[in-house]
Amino acid sequence: MTAQQKRTIYILWLLIVPMMFYIALNYFPSASYDYVNLAIYMAILLATLTTTISLGNVSITLERWVIFSLFFQYGIVAEMIFMQIVTVVLLYSHKSPTPKAFRFAVNSIESIIVSLISAAIFYALGGSLTQMSLGSFFLAGFIFATVYSLLNSAILFIVFKWIKAGTSGMKKIVWWDYISTILLLPFAITFCLLMQQVGTKAFLLIGVPFLIVLLVSSNYMKSNKLNEVLSSSTVIGHQLADRLRVEDVFLTFIDKIKGVIPYESAYIVDLRMGENLVMLALKEGEFRSGEANRFSFPQKKSDGDGLDVEVTKLFLNKRSISSLIGYTFDPSVESVMTAPIKRNQKTEAFLVLTSNHRYAFEEMHVKMVDLLTGYFATAVEKARYYERTVEKSVRCGLTGLYNFRYLESKLDEEVIRYHTGEISTLSTIILDIDHFKAVNDTYGHQSGNDLLCTFAALLRSHQTSEITLARYGGEEFVMILPNYEKYEAVELAETIRKEVEESSFKIIPDLSEDREPTIVNMTVSVGVATMPMDAKDGKELLRNTDRALYIGGKQAGRNRVGVYEEEKENVVS
Repeated sequence: MTAQQKRTIYILWLLIVPMMFYIALNYFPSASYDYVNLAIYMAILLATLTTTISLGNVSITLERWVIFSLFFQYGIVAEMIFMQIVTVVLLYSHKSPTPKAFRFAVNSIESIIVSLISAAIFYALGGSLTQMSLGSFFLAGFIFATVYSLLNSAILFIVFKWIKAGTSGMKKIVWWDYISTILLLPFAITFCLLMQQVGTKAFLLIGVPFLIVLLVSSNYMKSNKLNEVLSSSTVIGHQLADRLRVEDVFLTFIDKIKGVIPYESAYIVDLRMGENLVMLALKEGEFRSGEANRFSFPQKKSDGDGLDVEVTKLFLNKRSISSLIGYTFDPSVESVMTAPIKRNQKTEAFLVLTSNHRYAFEEMHVKMVDLLTGYFATAVEKARYYERTVEKSVRCGLTGLYNFRYLESKLDEEVIRYHTGEISTLSTIILDIDHFKAVNDTYGHQSGNDLLCTFAALLRSHQTSEITLARYGGEEFVMILPNYEKYEAVELAETIRKEVEESSFKIIPDLSEDREPTIVNMTVSVGVATMPMDAKDGKELLRNTDRALYIGGKQAGRNRVGVYEEEKENVVS
């Protein structure tokens, strides 16, 4: 709401509330007060207000049976005073991002208007504070309760529209408010009649049993809600366990908790060596990016910075958020939740959730996060183990490059990308070390392995994020080049060939006794082919690249780049 809206509400309160009390005192009937009974009413009212009933996402309080009974027995003034007390109690027992003064003014105006209009209708229908026939009492009471509930909802709807608050769930709230009000009406009438007949003993006959049933029902619903939380956590846990890549676990975790915890932004921050903080994953609004725009943190965690390594913490307003020393949030952030992510009882990361509303997070959300971070840590460990296993199965154990198995699958993927228009061309390069067998025979197989590793490192220096580099087998290596025209692939092949020719490679011969470091020189023969002009599929592309290597490179005298062309392989150098 705006500052102007706040001022308007405060002025309306000054104009309406005193005037309504004056009208009630002077123009509506009132019974003489029994202060013992009023004290009992107050005790029952306060006890009722401390217990809420949750129906789906709607939380309701059941104080109206006390308020109605009070009205039927003592009149509108007592009811209005008690409703102002209800407003104050709910103001402090129900957290809200709306300023307290504004909430009090709105609810005070709303309750006093509803009370006065409903009472006027009750008396207009023949209602009174004296003896009435039971049928007339129920009829007048029913209409009073109906007007009370619907008018209350209508005023709140108008206020929400005026301050541009969300009204999407208003229909459900109105329905439950009306149903609960009508169901409470018989309790109000019965309690009123018993108070008139037996006095304070009515508290034992109606008040105490009602409070016991309310408490049992509330605890039962909380238990059901906790079961729902556990069930939702289990479902999300299974979804996390199904993810085989660490990145997928991160993104699934962030996405799924959005459905059970109301956050605007989520961050997973790694804790390395017990002090270094590194961003692992984030989601800000609907967008994922590599760099956070709404949250920053120091490179190192320090003691007393407010980020607890043991328990989940809630920071529900800007003052409490300021206790997170060194951690900076977007100015719109009003609530923060921080949760340690543990593995083997050791904190290895943090989940940080933010909301643009004060008091956005509750204790139930803490329980949910504690469960989910446990599932998350297990899923990450499993995914990392899987990735390490897969990495070993697709990597050459000697050079660390991808192996032939991975090369085939990757080539198939790139061909699909070509046919779907994601890339325009696809080139491959095969490089073969010339006379490599002579190196093994002269210096030993270990020296040959050292040379392969050195050559692999040289090739990596020419690799980009788009280029796939693999060991084809023996002393042969392959580069897959998406979006490379043939001339570009030839230029890269020639650059590598020249660099190898002009380089000196140091090895330690394992066949000699002194094992002194030795400098050797070597050359490579290279083959190049490009899709679509040289092949229609991956196997044909690799086969024709191999043909270019042997015909245009090896057979042409080695230390050359062979380029595949239809019916011939052209030697370019």
